[in-house]
Amino acid sequence: MTEKERYLFDVQGFLLVKGVLSSDQLDRLNRAMERRYYQGKQVGDILEWGNEDLYALAIEPRIDGYLEEMLGPLFRLDHEYAIIHRKGDPPLRLHGGGTPYDPGQYYLSRNGLLYSGLTVVSYALTDIKSEDGGFCCIPGSHKAGYVCPPEFRDLSEGPIVHVSQEAGDAIIFTEALTHGTFPWQGNHERRSLLYKFAPSAVAWTRYDRPPEVLASMPQKLRNRCAPPEHPSPKSRKGLYD
Repeated sequence: MTEKERYLFDVQGFLLVKGVLSSDQLDRLNRAMERRYYQGKQVGDILEWGNEDLYALAIEPRIDGYLEEMLGPLFRLDHEYAIIHRKGDPPLRLHGGGTPYDPGQYYLSRNGLLYSGLTVVSYALTDIKSEDGGFCCIPGSHKAGYVCPPEFRDLSEGPIVHVSQEAGDAIIFTEALTHGTFPWQGNHERRSLLYKFAPSAVAWTRYDRPPEVLASMPQKLRNRCAPPEHPSPKSRKGLYD
């Protein structure tokens, strides 16, 4: 992370990373989504499709550098899914926030280092413009010392901002950020792939990855999908000294 990016993530609770996916990747990923035609707005267990492009997003080198700063050098992929929105789909109420404290989703900065719990990388496979709807948040709410007012949570008022993406961009945000989605107004589908990472000792979902699915993955991804475990003293050397 650059100094500017580090500042923005600390202040906002999210960071927009432009142009992570190539046009070829976008074409292949959109075709993969269409082959698995879906009902509903959320499709889980996408790594069980056995698709190499979906595998690659979980170990994307350009994103790994950000995650290492936010989660430490040892982190794991907790869960992942696709979101599909079609015109007229309703909003998702705001959720998350710095208060009340949740040990699975938290954020703090100390001694020049960032510490985030569950952290999301949301890859856009289609454009998400301000007039379309989609991801929104209250910037800075990941450090809020007070509970978010209920009238803010239902999106009826408040300092809520929309974060636009072009196809291929990624938003990285701490799950402690108060966030949700505006209703989808675009004539095209919103297609986003969300990968949720955590420090190695933290779990959000119950660990239930099928052994046969793990066996089909490249070794780096298999390691990243490991169950939660506190890092050994040897692996922690220099991290907490």
